[in-house]
Amino acid sequence: MSASANLANVYAELLRRCGESYTITYGAPPTYLVSTVGAAEAGKKIVLVFKEDRSGAVTRIRTTPTTPTRAATKKEGSADLDLTGSPLKDDCLVDAIADLSIDLQLDNSNPWKLEEEYQRGIPVDKARSIVCSEFLQLAEGLGSVWFLCDGSDPGQTQLLQYEFNPTHFSRGILSYQGVHPAYLVTSQSLVRQHGKTPDETLIENSYQVNPHMKLRCSWTSSAALPRLVNLNNCDVALNHTFRVGDCSPLTQDFMNQLRILVYIREDIVSYHTDVKQGVSRDPTYRCGSGIDMDELRESINQTMTDVSGLIGRYSMSNAEFDIEDVVQRAKVRQLTDLTDKLWELLKCCHSYKELKMAFSMLFQCAARCNIVNTPTNKNRLAKIITELANRRLAMPCLSGAEPLELLLEIGLEKLYKDYEFIYTESKMCSTNLLKEDSSEATLDDASPQNLPQLRKSLHNAVRGDPTPGAGMRKTLLHHHGAANSRNTKYAANDDDAGFKNSHFDEHESTERISKLFQIHCTLEHLLMMHIHLNLANVYNDVCSELLKKPPKLVESIDDQLSDVMDIRLSAHYVRDHLDGKDPYSRHITMRSYNKFRELKTTFYFDSENICPPNLAQCFQCDDKEMVKERTYHSWIYRKIRSLK
Repeated sequence: MSASANLANVYAELLRRCGESYTITYGAPPTYLVSTVGAAEAGKKIVLVFKEDRSGAVTRIRTTPTTPTRAATKKEGSADLDLTGSPLKDDCLVDAIADLSIDLQLDNSNPWKLEEEYQRGIPVDKARSIVCSEFLQLAEGLGSVWFLCDGSDPGQTQLLQYEFNPTHFSRGILSYQGVHPAYLVTSQSLVRQHGKTPDETLIENSYQVNPHMKLRCSWTSSAALPRLVNLNNCDVALNHTFRVGDCSPLTQDFMNQLRILVYIREDIVSYHTDVKQGVSRDPTYRCGSGIDMDELRESINQTMTDVSGLIGRYSMSNAEFDIEDVVQRAKVRQLTDLTDKLWELLKCCHSYKELKMAFSMLFQCAARCNIVNTPTNKNRLAKIITELANRRLAMPCLSGAEPLELLLEIGLEKLYKDYEFIYTESKMCSTNLLKEDSSEATLDDASPQNLPQLRKSLHNAVRGDPTPGAGMRKTLLHHHGAANSRNTKYAANDDDAGFKNSHFDEHESTERISKLFQIHCTLEHLLMMHIHLNLANVYNDVCSELLKKPPKLVESIDDQLSDVMDIRLSAHYVRDHLDGKDPYSRHITMRSYNKFRELKTTFYFDSENICPPNLAQCFQCDDKEMVKERTYHSWIYRKIRSLK
């Protein structure tokens, strides 16, 4: 029987015996338990016994700091801690890592889950009586049962642990130790509380850079009195969470373009779904703000005959630009390819009807005008324009979702070029990392579509057996021809080998949008690193690590969508930033062991109270008292394992 099944049996037995008196759950451990004892000790699933009280008010958002804070003393030349509206905010935040990230006002959300606010502890003696009961002692399982206590005993017990182990007798106690000044956290005091000289000490210090970014420094020591700060040979991990709703004004334009592409894709998929179900309707286009049709016609003509677009390409200089400057330049960069310019025009159309009319204007212009700005992009619209200009294609008549599909394709390519400009100009990475699949790109280069084709003529148009590479003359009769072999989802049953106005593959479009979202998230992570830490030397490594990961498939983008970066850095990159600064939180585990017995003591210090305020009233001692010293909320977890 599996470990989870064994623990589920224990849960069922506890529920039968104690379910009327207490609330018993079997699932993921509470957030405060994971923080204090560590994710490895807490495990993926536990049995938790507590009382539930839904009558009290729920604190959804923390409005005042729960941590005692030091009264700030004004020093000559020091920055005011209120950085609101300050043009020096970014520079100040680099120094604000000091003193536990001075008053960062982490009021975005609580560090606990909403359902944990209804949890209340049970009397400690009642919990101990269940732990010592015969049915629990004789039960077989693998895992832990935790009892949430009210802390009414002198030791302020918060949780009791009964761990099932086939070879060892194993018990754990988590207690709240109150609020302590940071200077009292020393090796001597921790060893004294541990009770004996530790054989091994695991230390992790976390420095909060801003509400969404932190640095974790961890190492292992075998010293009798381990150092509690080590910035020389520790393992450093940088964690940053980017949420779409927090997108900065600097990158908002690119995120908005990505949103538009997602909406277009959704409308295409919705249209094809309705067609399959027999619903007859026009597709929807909901992204444009509207544009005068005469003005649009004039803009299209000017765009296709303008020679200014031929001047200037990406900068070829070896100068290195600040990443913020490059992003700003990308927003106003000169567009050189025709379809990129057309994307900026066509996306302004107010409705599907206007969009369809705009494409008709575009095709008429391509057929009648002398196009100077010849398209160089490899998308379907560029190919249509080229064929029309060379008089090798009859005027296309778009129908169904084809206008949206053409618009989606050129929009994806234009946004990719925006990101390509940013990454190459700032010299953060090569363009190969930005591609969806480098191996696929290599295969595409050798595909028949990319081989030189013979000029299509009337002779080839009427031949019964057209030569390879010289297809039949493309006419309106063939605009529903077979799609690319990779894009057959919406190709219907037409076997004609003619020219298809557009192609759309639902899975392929999802992959391309997901890759662009990954590229944008990487850019956001790099910008935050640059603004708050200025670690310019690590950008190439960060890009390589983040962009080589398979993109997380994204079908829709909303403000709650987020991306988490957790990467390793060398200690020397952050040493100067962290030297002399107190960690925001500390997790220290001391172990002493022999053949028969193991003693483990875990100390957890946090600048905030990580538990819901009403979890145990006695824990809230002196929370709002102003003291001169920087303080930590402190927990201690003791676990003893001995042979049976």
